[in-house]
Amino acid sequence: MAIIILSILYNHPLASLGIAGVILLSLRQWAQRYKPRVQVPVVGGEGLYESWKAARRWSRCAPRLLQEGYKAHKDFAFQVATPSGWDVCICNDAMIREYLNAPDEYLSSTAPIQGFFQSRYTAPGLFHKIPSSTMSKALAWSRTRTRSTDHYFPSFIEELEYSFTQEVGNKIHTQDGWNEFDCFTISRRLIMGLVAKLLIGDECRNPATIDLFCDYTAEMLVGGPYIRGFPDFLKPVIARSSRVVRLSNQMQKLFLDLIKKREDRSEKTAKEDQQPEDLTSWFWCWSQQEPNNSLTDLDIAQLLAANTFGASFNTTVVLVQCLCELATRPEYIGPLRDEIISTIRTYDNTWTKDGIDSMKKLDSFIKETHRYNCFDYAGTPRVVKKDFAFKNGLRIPKGTVVFTPNAPMLFDNEYIQDPHVFDGFRFYDLACGSKTPEAFRYTSTNSRYLQFGDGKHVCPGRFFAADELRLILAYLLFHFDIKMQDRLPEGFKITRNNLSNLRVNILLKRISG
Repeated sequence: MAIIILSILYNHPLASLGIAGVILLSLRQWAQRYKPRVQVPVVGGEGLYESWKAARRWSRCAPRLLQEGYKAHKDFAFQVATPSGWDVCICNDAMIREYLNAPDEYLSSTAPIQGFFQSRYTAPGLFHKIPSSTMSKALAWSRTRTRSTDHYFPSFIEELEYSFTQEVGNKIHTQDGWNEFDCFTISRRLIMGLVAKLLIGDECRNPATIDLFCDYTAEMLVGGPYIRGFPDFLKPVIARSSRVVRLSNQMQKLFLDLIKKREDRSEKTAKEDQQPEDLTSWFWCWSQQEPNNSLTDLDIAQLLAANTFGASFNTTVVLVQCLCELATRPEYIGPLRDEIISTIRTYDNTWTKDGIDSMKKLDSFIKETHRYNCFDYAGTPRVVKKDFAFKNGLRIPKGTVVFTPNAPMLFDNEYIQDPHVFDGFRFYDLACGSKTPEAFRYTSTNSRYLQFGDGKHVCPGRFFAADELRLILAYLLFHFDIKMQDRLPEGFKITRNNLSNLRVNILLKRISG
């Protein structure tokens, strides 16, 4: 092959010039990409070659580089070379609040997601033809219903019991002794059953629908990054033949069919003054009432399909982490179960939303698990769409990615006492000694706790995620003892770049009586 290429170059001088031009252009682009453009310290290597090496190491060395940069520059900012170029890590509190609340025309919160998952092809609903504020209103509607006297929250309890029986069978409920429980597979389907209940109501009981939801979310993790690896001009061709796009189209068709059913029932709903039964109904009703509305049913279907991934994946990971922590730290099972039993008795031996909310030790355990097992080392990324200047004068040019050092902040001695020690009741104890106990709830956010983001684009679904986690864990602890099947691998860690450890089995044993 080399001889053939040399022969072509020797006999065709124009080809030689063309190849030389391509090489020079590539070198020029490489030099531009890895030449620092922001006046902040560099971490990981400076100069064209060293920064290129640092970028190549990013996927496996990100935690070390972020910790190194945070330790040296926690009161300001620093930049690191990544495969996309020079990214800027903002550490200063005031600067974090400033960029998280910047206008969308300057800093885009959706562009990083669109780039990583190639959502133009895999999840077109993420392009937000429907404002994100509308999604927040929809989720606020669902939260309001859970606090009312209608059937909405009890229906989630019924759905959890149904899903659990479907996934593990009656055997685990009736048979004494320890039974194997596949953490990831079952957790994912339990979470997806509740997500489907929220999105599509009673249609969530169709096993094929849950299969489709699970397949789509799993394929998003591999399909989007796979498409991203190709040149832009090839991406449409590659996307059309990819499984993730086929699944995305199936998801959209599913939601379109459900919207059509809602339309067919619309006259009866209006006559009886009924509430929307699920988020599909809510969005369709909203689209009919919105003045000057140009949105189509397809726009709504795409939004709902795209948000299935965001509503389920991270919650599933946290649930698996909580189950592993419970199985390896049995000293927490007794106090948590006592709280759950006491709460249920307080609410007339009934599972209620107010009861779930009052399980503060359980809430603390979930929050500490998420903190201690943080799998997003870098958080709240934004892509600069227009040159942006901080109030302190630092200028960030268009095209730069900015983010926060999520994990280093969660393990900072200045803000967390003994951060490398797991303390399941850490936030419960802090809340008990505070005049503002709500600040320590799992769903609370600030510039030093960014698991759900903060500012204008804080995650609107965090309250539903917290409800799912508290409900499932309370249900399991109420009915079962928990222990590990095998020892966790040494250095067990679930990270964004290493999700293989999600495949963990624990053992459950029905509690007598």
